[in-house]
Amino acid sequence: MDKILRRVRMAERQVARRAKRQAKVEASNEKWDRIRDVARVRREAATDIYSSIKARHEDRNLGSIAPRRDTSKVNQFGNYYGAISSERALLQTTITEEQKKARAAWAGGVKYLCIKPGDRVVVTEGPYRGRIAKVQAINKETMVVDLGQETPANVMLPPFMVKGDQLPVEQVGSAVPLSAVRLVHPITDPKTGAVRDAIIRELKPIEIDHDRPTRTTTWERLVPGLNIKIPWPPKQDPVYEDHPADTLRIDVEEHTFVPTLLRPPMPEVVIDELRSKYSKFRTRHTPEYVAKIAKQEAAKKARQKSVNSMLLPLQEYNRKLRVIRRARGQPVLTNEMLEKIGEVIAKNKTRRAGGEVSQEEKLREAVEQLTITEETTAPETDLKV
Repeated sequence: MDKILRRVRMAERQVARRAKRQAKVEASNEKWDRIRDVARVRREAATDIYSSIKARHEDRNLGSIAPRRDTSKVNQFGNYYGAISSERALLQTTITEEQKKARAAWAGGVKYLCIKPGDRVVVTEGPYRGRIAKVQAINKETMVVDLGQETPANVMLPPFMVKGDQLPVEQVGSAVPLSAVRLVHPITDPKTGAVRDAIIRELKPIEIDHDRPTRTTTWERLVPGLNIKIPWPPKQDPVYEDHPADTLRIDVEEHTFVPTLLRPPMPEVVIDELRSKYSKFRTRHTPEYVAKIAKQEAAKKARQKSVNSMLLPLQEYNRKLRVIRRARGQPVLTNEMLEKIGEVIAKNKTRRAGGEVSQEEKLREAVEQLTITEETTAPETDLKV
């Protein structure tokens, strides 16, 4: 089983490395796609600004003979004069996580956003600066708010949406970045006691509650500095319409399956279809499979033991020598050996103190030391080769 578990861990690491490489490639591709989209939108906006400046000068200089600009002439981006693409109007360009956090910084952040549909906000940037409108929807992918027809824009329609002689230009509500709006809420003046609308520049989430049974998170919003809790807009219940194709309640509440204790709720074959029994990531196995693997490992160990039982004569002799040496233990020096070693050491010290040692004396000294070593380490055995 250890081998199977090691194989599972190795497969999981391989998949993790492959997923990491794939995520890196996808992040790089997404980054370059975002850069290209932003560059294209900027070129389109720069072209419109240049055309507007040019048209303004022509209208001023030519007067009554100035050209009409409400004709069906389109620019290089396929847009009529005064119309923009839907991508620019709805701000559909993807943004990074840092840009999302920057847009939602004043409203409590991306995770605990303190703005909901139904809130009244004021536009602080752009051509509709100062306009107050209700939030119709919030796109959390791009952190923009939809204010409906309070921020209109002329948008070019795609060809498949144009019918007959219809002009391919329609007025829609443009999206506004969340950083370009601020909450408007009536607040009582502590000095005068009058209630009037105030622009709230910053909101902070408080009383964050995680409900585990329903897996929902709720929080309240507070104005920092003033410690004023802003209530949420009233929630409207959705209105459902009945259609002929809807399932009747009596059919929904009918019990079509009654589990019993006599048989399992589903055949065992279904479990093998849902969870592949031959998957390399499987860690839970049946007792029969575990017993089979244990039997295979025991047979493998038995084969290894049978191989060790067949030895050459020299291998058997070496094994017997190792057993004898292990039984004898470490060699012990006797008193006679220690006295002989001391005599040799004293003699060597005397010679070195008197002068240089000749070559013959060195040779004799080496022979004596070799003799002592052989006497101390010679094995005592009765084996014969």
